[in-house]
Amino acid sequence: MVKFSRFLLPVMFIMAAAGIAIAADESKIIAVYGEAASVKNPPTGWSFMWNANGRMGDSNGYLLLSYDDKSKMYGVISKSGTLMADRPGSSRYLDIISVRDKDGVARFYIASYTMQTDSTGEIWINNGNIRNKFFANGTMLEIYLNNKLQFTEQIKQERFARLFQKNLGKLKKGDAITVAIGPGEKSDKGGGRLHFIIEEYPAGQKPGEPVNIISPPITADAPQRGTDGKIDKGYSDKHKAQCAEVVANNPELVFAGDSITARWPMELLRDKFGKYRPVNLGIGGDWVQNVRWRIRNGVLDQVHPKVIVVMIGTNNISGGFTPDEIVDGIGLLIKDLHEKAPGSKILLYGIFPRGAGLKDQKHEIIRQINVKLALMADNKRIFYMDIGEKLVEPDGSISTEMMKDHLHIGLNGYKIWEASLTPVIDKMMGNN
Repeated sequence: MVKFSRFLLPVMFIMAAAGIAIAADESKIIAVYGEAASVKNPPTGWSFMWNANGRMGDSNGYLLLSYDDKSKMYGVISKSGTLMADRPGSSRYLDIISVRDKDGVARFYIASYTMQTDSTGEIWINNGNIRNKFFANGTMLEIYLNNKLQFTEQIKQERFARLFQKNLGKLKKGDAITVAIGPGEKSDKGGGRLHFIIEEYPAGQKPGEPVNIISPPITADAPQRGTDGKIDKGYSDKHKAQCAEVVANNPELVFAGDSITARWPMELLRDKFGKYRPVNLGIGGDWVQNVRWRIRNGVLDQVHPKVIVVMIGTNNISGGFTPDEIVDGIGLLIKDLHEKAPGSKILLYGIFPRGAGLKDQKHEIIRQINVKLALMADNKRIFYMDIGEKLVEPDGSISTEMMKDHLHIGLNGYKIWEASLTPVIDKMMGNN
């Protein structure tokens, strides 16, 4: 949608109120790569290929990749019926692998969309994201229109996404748009996680900067987004429902976080904290940036809770953020909470251990984060707790009973959390 200046909006609303017609050109999403590449039967127009019989830019040499039902991946299937690891392919998580053959030919993963109708406006590749986390010698990104190269760039190895967009102009039915990922100039392999959409804009108009779908910076407040770059509808619906619950319950106690918070058994919350009318603002998959967006776009300023319990950051570890970055992000979240609910006390929890136990490679990252989180406490408005040692066995391992998936605690874990939390909450509420 066309973005209007915030200074124009009041005038536009006045015009609308006066019954004056307002012309509002909008973009039109033609196709979404992420929706197509993650299913067995992609929408009409899409095909996923590799340059098996020739150089890039000659579609006569491309062969279709096959969908493997077992792994739910696109790739080259051998005579024995298994995916070949030394050929291009992609996963349902939109992770791509490309290779350079022993003869030195770069074999690309190719995503192609054929226009189904003539465009009335200009076609853009928009909200392009490619993240090369693993290939030190780079990954090639190439964009073609009807076999003619429109854009190329070697994507460096980075923890975060390289954003891209390209205006392809007015197109006709049958025109082929191709986005290809290959090994870098000096690489045997290349790839990364890919997102992009094909979008039509009225002639003379253009989209804003591409949206970072994969890895918004730690300083951002950003919602969870779908593969089209827009706010995920399920996520938006959950946020709206939680806001409604906050207003309806007028809670004294609020929990904010990711899936570990979201999975609190409601019967346990009601039994132990019912007198404080608790509301759970946990949403699965959230990074610190996502919780910040929900707080800044939420309604805590309408209810003024006494205590907000926060535990967040483990998903940022998986996302490649450093301990310092995660701590900085949580610091910004605390600032947001103070601005939204200035009278609230914040009880900040250290990130729980995960994996097989304290010997897991992520534990040192968690330890570094928690040491710095503890320093945020002033024991006036910000308080800190860490129950990690209560979730592990005497030998430092984590039992499957405690964390079946090595990340989310089970009922026993929540009972341990509740037992440590109850006296502290009562004290912070001024009840003892």
